Amino acid sequence: MIHPLDPAKVQQHLHHKVYTLNTTPETASTNDDAKALAAHGAAQYTVIQAEYQTGGKGRLGRSFYSPRGTGLYFSIILRPEALPIEDTLFITTAAAAAVADAVESVCGKVCGIKWVNDLFMEGRKICGILTEAAFRPDLKGLSYAVLGIGVNIAPPEGGFPEDLQHIANTIYDDPAALPADLRERLLAAILDRFYEYYIQFPKKAFLEPYRSRSILTGKDVTVHRGSSQYPAHVVGIDDRCRLILEHDGQQTLLDSGEVSIRF
Repeated sequence: MIHPLDPAKVQQHLHHKVYTLNTTPETASTNDDAKALAAHGAAQYTVIQAEYQTGGKGRLGRSFYSPRGTGLYFSIILRPEALPIEDTLFITTAAAAAVADAVESVCGKVCGIKWVNDLFMEGRKICGILTEAAFRPDLKGLSYAVLGIGVNIAPPEGGFPEDLQHIANTIYDDPAALPADLRERLLAAILDRFYEYYIQFPKKAFLEPYRSRSILTGKDVTVHRGSSQYPAHVVGIDDRCRLILEHDGQQTLLDSGEVSIRF
């Protein structure tokens, strides 16, 4: 088991001292905790981190497996007042680029990004990202957004459940071999990099790092939207972070839904 995260050490490693870090040994969902705080006026850059989640959340109503002492699970409260609703996808994609940058700089490991919110290493998932937002009454912007990130750092005791063994991966194979202060340094690096991308959203500095790590570009995929699915070829990712697809001889743009690689 990895030692509990030390908030003071995270602050030591942070370059951008804008974050307020709250830690808890256990919670149902850091995203739910952050949403409750945000609804009651909690400041932007408030972070909720837990050692263990009993009800970790993924996209499309799925759960995110969050075993005790082997991962990094946290949520950030954001108040992107000037961000148009149609550009909220930037939050998730900037976070994916930030995590990939941090894993490479802190851990020396390279990971790819599966549109829109998953990071992969050696063909299996090491990180999931979920952004949830509340809209202003006039629907002209966001009241707040909550960005949840879960990173699999080392295997849980006894390994992953059978249904995740061929899906989930970890950055390190052995919890006992982790470098000192690894989680503190990785969390600080993710927070720092995300902040740098976030404050310059109009410049889309995250876009090229995100695109360059895409594991879908050039691949044949199956697109899943609601109860329907269809085959397509991924051409790339546009400036709005939508997936560019070729389907039935035409190009289309995908801004929601899910895709799986066809083998």
